[in-house]
Parts: sequence; structure tokens; C-alpha cells
Amino acid sequence: MIDISEHTLTQQPTTSDRVSPPLYGPEIVARLDRLPVLKPHILWIALIAINLMIEYYDNGLFIYIAPALQSDADLTTGQIGTIGSAFFVGMLVGALIGGRLADRFGRRTVLVWATVVYSLASLMSAAMPEYSWLLVSRIITGIGVQAATSVLLVYIAEMFPSKSRGRFVAIATIAFTLTAPILGALSLYMLPNSAPGTWRYLFLFGTIGLLIAPAVRLLLPESVRWQVGQGDLDAADKQVADLEGRARHAGKPLPEPVVRIETGTQYTLRELVRNKKMLRLVAVVGFGWFGATLGLYMYQNWSVYVLIDSLQYSETDAYTLQFVWSLVYALTPLVTVLLIDRMERKTLILWSSAASALPILALGLATSNVVVAIAGGAAGILTGVVFSVYYAYIPETMPTEARGLGTGVIFSLGRLGGVLSGVLGAAIYSADEWGLDRSGLMISAAAVYIVSAITVFGFGPKTANKSLEEVSACELRPAD
Repeated sequence: MIDISEHTLTQQPTTSDRVSPPLYGPEIVARLDRLPVLKPHILWIALIAINLMIEYYDNGLFIYIAPALQSDADLTTGQIGTIGSAFFVGMLVGALIGGRLADRFGRRTVLVWATVVYSLASLMSAAMPEYSWLLVSRIITGIGVQAATSVLLVYIAEMFPSKSRGRFVAIATIAFTLTAPILGALSLYMLPNSAPGTWRYLFLFGTIGLLIAPAVRLLLPESVRWQVGQGDLDAADKQVADLEGRARHAGKPLPEPVVRIETGTQYTLRELVRNKKMLRLVAVVGFGWFGATLGLYMYQNWSVYVLIDSLQYSETDAYTLQFVWSLVYALTPLVTVLLIDRMERKTLILWSSAASALPILALGLATSNVVVAIAGGAAGILTGVVFSVYYAYIPETMPTEARGLGTGVIFSLGRLGGVLSGVLGAAIYSADEWGLDRSGLMISAAAVYIVSAITVFGFGPKTANKSLEEVSACELRPAD
């Protein structure tokens, strides 16, 4: 990638040059990047947030149903951990195939079909009669959820103005803070002392995605950067021209576009692995995301279980406290919005991860009900900030020609952490001979948060308030 402001201006076509070919891809992208925030951006982020709400519902549901499922189906702690891990196995696969398909067929197309897949799989989970089939349905749900999530984050990075895309990611995470209390309220109302099989009804709410997919298809345009990468310059130019017209009509200034030439062709997985700079980039960011994911789900997916089994809370008290934590979690987008575009991404990842480790440790060591209650709320807010920043950071680090694939690979590395969180969490929690129980679980979660964040801070790229092309130029430009 080359910033033409640093090279001879002969690399940028003159007006007469643009007659054939009539359109110039890097200029279209530069015109997109200089746009102010417009009404279409608000509509797009609303659709993205609604989709994320359903995805988060499917993701977070197991936190609440695990105790009821174990009691109803007479499952062991290990089997509960395996079901939890099955979802993340699916997410690992979904991250890989979703990103690759998005690079080939488009961001919107993959998003629509991924939404359909996880919605149908949620219906399957409600109907599955036994343990083995529930494993299958949760794997399929994970495939659809992660494919959709990866594409949504790529879409925000590619279609929203560079100076505000971090805040738009934070706004999208409002979906999580709205869904968390809904999940908590439904679980509190339906699960304590419920009839066998009541947990199945909670899966049915995940099928709402079947209504959202057609709206996404009709109202969310294809990514301009993807269209440019595919050579569909007419469609890309038409989209950008429409947005420019809206900006002029609203009286908003349009600064001169800064054109950067992005070189290279679309990556395959083999080419990505062979490119040393890309491989290093994926390894660093992927390790950070792996640690954040492992740490989050080792603490979060076992939180209700720990309250009931280790701290001897009643089911009603445990679900009530989890509901309160979900309400406090609503502060996460506000904290993220205030910080995300004012601080370098990797710096914010470091400090928020270190801050998250403290309440997670308190959850593992405290015996006071007051301390446990405060620690759980603080952990929810701070780990939410970490995830929100990663959601903005991961697609920003990848060049356009590998953004879908690279983001997918990184998310798949992270989902290995999710896979391990179930089986590893069960192993640590059940290791009576070590005397660990919940303390070992939470100490492990806090440790991986800190180690992974230090790695990203030390070796990850800077991305805040930069165009995607500028980030790629700094990271992937050949050595002189």
C-alpha cells in the first residue's frame, strides 16, 4: 500500500486519465473515508446492533441454563463443560469459513445466510432430545453466530468514517448491554424451580433472526471497499456519490480525499501463512484475542454455576444477582464511547485488561456477599470494554484484500479460548486434589487477561483515528 502524499503525484490519475478507465478505486475509497456521519450510518448501525443482540443472546444463553440443564438431564460437570465448549468449536469453524466466504461473495450475503443458520440452529436446540444432539445443534449455532459477528465487525471497519468507527463499534455493543438484562430477566422468571424442559423455551427466542435476515438484505448495502476490491467500481461509485449528495444536502463539509493506493491481490489462506508480516500480525492480534476470550468465558460462563455450587446461593438468589450484574453491564458502551477514540486501541486493551483482572480475582477469593456482588458488576463492565475495543481493533489491523480472511483467522484463534474455557474450566473447578475450586478458575482467568494484553501492547499495530489503508501501509510495506 502506498500513500501518494509521500510519492510522486504522477501515481494519481488526472481528470483526463479517468476517462479510461472512468473510475479509480482508491479515490472512491478515499471519498468514502472522508464522509461525515450521516443518517444512513445510523440506520446501518441499528441493523447491526439488532443482529448482534440475537447473536449475543445465543452466545450468552448457556450461562443461565447450565444449572437447569444439568439438573434436568442429569449431566455431569464435565458434560456441561463440553456443551459449553461445543458452541465455541462451532464459532471457530464459523470464523474461518465466514471470513473466507465474505471475501469471495460479499459481506452482506454472508451476513444474511449466517443469520439464517444460527436462527435455525437455535430452533434445533429447543427440540433436541438428548445430550449428543444438543452438542450438534450448539456447534451449528456457533458457526452461524461467529460468521455473522466477524462480518459485522469487518463491515463497520470498511463502511464507517475512520475518525468515528471506534465509537460506532461501541454503539453496536449496546446490543450486548440490552440483551444481557433481557436474558437475566427471562432466566429469573422462567428457570428457578421450573418444570423439566423449561430451558428449551429460551432457545426459541434465538429464532427471531429469521425476521432480521430479510431486513439486512434490503436495507444494508454491500461494502464499498469489497466492491472496489472486486472491480465493481460503478456500484461502489454510485453508493459513495449518493452519500456525498446527502452530506451536501445537509450542509456538511467534505474535505479533500486523501488517496492511498492499496497494492496486492486477494489473499488465500496459504498466501497469508507464507507472508511473514501478515503471519506475525495475525499471530500477535490472535494471541491477544485468544487470551481475552479464554479469560472472559472462564469467569463468565461459570459465574452462575459458581454462585450456586461453590458459594451456596439459592437458584433464585443466583439468578437475581446475575440479573443485577446484567443491568450494571449497561454502563459498558458509555465507558467505551468515552475512551475508544481518545486513546490508542492497544493501550486501552492493556489498561482495561489489567483493570478487569482485579474484580475477577475478587470473585475467586472473596467470601463476602457484598464483595462478590460488587466484583461481578465491575468485571462485567471492564471485560465488556476489552471486548468492544478488540471488536474495533481486529478488522482494522487487516488489509482490505485479506480483511475477511484475516479477521476470521484471528477470531478462530480466539474461539480456541472459548473451546478451552468449558473443558479447562471444568477440569480446574473439579480438581479437588489441588484444592482450587473457584479460586483457581478465577486466578487463571485473570492471568490470561494480563499476559495476552501485554503481548498486543508490545507488538500490535497502532490503528486509532487512521484510515484502514494507512494502517496497512505502516504494517505491511516492504522493508527498504
